[in-house]
Amino acid sequence: FDLSEPGTILFTAERAFHGRHLTAFCLSLRERDNRSTFLAEPSAYMSRCGLTTDEQQLVNDRNWTELLRRGAHLQSVLKLAATYGGNLFDIGAHNVGSSIDQLVESCPRTVSRLPKEL
Repeated sequence: FDLSEPGTILFTAERAFHGRHLTAFCLSLRERDNRSTFLAEPSAYMSRCGLTTDEQQLVNDRNWTELLRRGAHLQSVLKLAATYGGNLFDIGAHNVGSSIDQLVESCPRTVSRLPKEL
């Protein structure tokens, strides 16, 4: 396997440091009130969290891959995806450039207990 970027995003200490505000923003969405505020006024909420205009666009575009490249931790990005009604398969499919169905089909073992809407 070739684990070099861009195929594999290495979560290094340097990357984590640079993306700490993205991770903090995403983790803030664990709180129901924060999710409601974010969904009602996304730009205002993201500005209060210190996201740049470029980073806000990544969130609005649901560009999971670039958020990870910018240093957001995968588990925190999952909180953001869930806020939009997504899951880990949405992030994974975006990372490999496929549909969720294609990703599930290509898994080396059977994937079970997926939500019915997939």
